Amino acid sequence: MLIVNDDHLRRAEVRSLDELCPSCCKPLREYPLLLCDEANPSVYHVPCALQLATEILVDLFTFLSPPPPYDRLFVLTVPEVDPHS
Repeated sequence: MLIVNDDHLRRAEVRSLDELCPSCCKPLREYPLLLCDEANPSVYHVPCALQLATEILVDLFTFLSPPPPYDRLFVLTVPEVDPHS
């Protein structure tokens, strides 16, 4: 959820902008901020949230398409459908 004002901040259960970002450990200080909807919701600076999302995507890509000499652990295929049935 995008947080752009004090009302959004209260709904995210953040007491003040002096709380620390869990990623960079700097005070939140100014808007916009992002609330991640995970098991323990956290509020991040937008650049920190984008960095975390990018790291997750890179890890997923590397996991699903590992570099040589490693083989893929999973091969995703679509089952063939007989057009005559």
